[in-house]
Amino acid sequence: MPVVLFNQFKYFFNLFFLVVALSQFVEPLRVGFLFTFMAPLVFVLLLTMVKEGYDDIQRHNRDKTINKKTYKKLEAHTGRVLDITSESIRVGDIIQVN
Repeated sequence: MPVVLFNQFKYFFNLFFLVVALSQFVEPLRVGFLFTFMAPLVFVLLLTMVKEGYDDIQRHNRDKTINKKTYKKLEAHTGRVLDITSESIRVGDIIQVN
C-alpha cells in the first residue's frame, strides 16, 4: 500500500488534491464541507488500489502457470535427459530447446 500511495502522489493532480484536502483542516482556509474535498481523492486512491491488487493477483496466477511448465534438462555428468518444471531450473542447467 505505501508503494501505491507513493506512486499515486508522484502525479501532480493527485498531490494537488491532497494538498487542497489537507488545507481544509485549517480553519481560516476552510471553504466548504471536508467531505467534498476528501471524497474524490479517496475514491481515486481506492480505485487505484483495487486495480493494483487485481493486477497483482493476475500476475501471481500467470507466474504460477509459467513456473509449472515442464522442460527437458540434460544432466552433464550422466548424459540423461530429465523432465523438470521451470521453477526447478537453476543457473548452469543445460536445457533442451526444440
